[in-house]
Amino acid sequence: MTSLAAPLAAGTESDEGALVLGDRSLRPADVVAVARGRRVLLGRAARERMRASRAALEEVLARGDAVYGLTTGVGAIKTEAIEAGRQAAFQPLLLRAHRVGHGQLAPAEFVRAAMAVRAAGFAVGVAGVREEVADAFCRALDTDVTPRVHLLGSIGQADLSQMAEIGLALIGHGSDGAALVSRGCTPLALGPREAHAIVNSNAFSVGIACLALERATRAVRALDVSAALSLEALTGNVDAIHPAVAGVRPYSGAHETIARLRALLAGGALLTGARPARALQDPLAFKVVPQTHGAARQALAHCDSAVEVELASSGDSPIVLVDEGRAISTGNHDIAPAAIALDYARLGLAQAVTIAGERVQKLLDSAFTGLPTGLRADPTSPDDGLAIVANGAASLAGEARLLAQPVTLEQPTSAIAAGIEDRITMAPTAARRLHEMAGLALRLAAVELMCGAQAVDLRGYVGELGEGTGRAYAAARRTLPFVGAGEAPDGDLDALEDWLTGDDVP
Repeated sequence: MTSLAAPLAAGTESDEGALVLGDRSLRPADVVAVARGRRVLLGRAARERMRASRAALEEVLARGDAVYGLTTGVGAIKTEAIEAGRQAAFQPLLLRAHRVGHGQLAPAEFVRAAMAVRAAGFAVGVAGVREEVADAFCRALDTDVTPRVHLLGSIGQADLSQMAEIGLALIGHGSDGAALVSRGCTPLALGPREAHAIVNSNAFSVGIACLALERATRAVRALDVSAALSLEALTGNVDAIHPAVAGVRPYSGAHETIARLRALLAGGALLTGARPARALQDPLAFKVVPQTHGAARQALAHCDSAVEVELASSGDSPIVLVDEGRAISTGNHDIAPAAIALDYARLGLAQAVTIAGERVQKLLDSAFTGLPTGLRADPTSPDDGLAIVANGAASLAGEARLLAQPVTLEQPTSAIAAGIEDRITMAPTAARRLHEMAGLALRLAAVELMCGAQAVDLRGYVGELGEGTGRAYAAARRTLPFVGAGEAPDGDLDALEDWLTGDDVP
């Protein structure tokens, strides 16, 4: 039987392709890779740091210093001492007491991401835990067992409930612990401070944030594609994406968006001027794509920077100061910078989602396109064509905007832990909502592509599309046939959404 805590040193033959913790700071993409199956190992440098901090903490313990979570209870019980003879029993009880989750179970990717983030936090080497604790996370990630974790329960001052559920599996508790044992893993035996170190982390929030950022970035790129095809469908005025637009108002996001839209339209009649614009001024949902998508890009970039700081950091309290031979309490479990950045990211993405929804409405309206209402193949037909697609698009955009509302201002109570924990961030909610919102944006992009392809067919412009818009049209038509006279939309939006989520998007 293999111990969950048995070390597997980086540099062995078995670590090929694995992510090594502690040699460098993680990036969000690293966490996404582990969430989707990449192996992870604790590096030698991390082991040395962890050994040093553990040795220092054991000296503190031997001296009898009062240290929160090491020699005392936590939260409202911080005034009660943990006697030496109670340490072994206290550790699993702390995990069980903090298992207060509710609601649906988190996707396996969320849990794996959280486990990777917590192991990386241990690798910083100030938590005072043994290297075996980080190894236990790595070993569990190397199995096909993912602990069952509830989505709700954390208020963003350390994801106590979710991390407790993970910790209980690692020590062999419950059916998840039994499943790990059945894979040949010996349960982790926790020493002083280690149960508290497992739960006292925002790893669940940060892990979801990594996945949400990846999905949201793909969503903005997908909306670029659908917006570009809509410009073709409308025969829009491409002056709005002239490079000079960003040159005279140099926001980096606008510059990137203009470059991307021009690349998508490159080689087509619209961008070259062979097909003149229908109007001098297009509706703003077409005209301000650079500014709006640019704002979303900058908001996501800010959030990415905040999450990178979290991934390079320890949010522990207490932390061990090896050079000073003591442990001090901190406020590093407060994740306000990342939580606020997640709110900002959702607000930015909401702008791009809103104008995508409006472009769909305009494409279905003859007043803006000159095409039959509902993009009907027969303008004299009483059939709806694509007209009712507008309802679904409006629903997607509305749901997304509701998810964009800031959560960091929420304060359900100031009485938690006898009034000590009187501040929260709701970071896990902020991250989870960005992930969900990005999914809605991807779906809306698929709806817009469906409408754009129908309009392009009605105009007969298929052979005049740009390089990227031509590929987008072809992707739509693989599963979404043209809606002819006497027909109704009947295609697979799921397949088109999958394409938008993948790596083949231009």
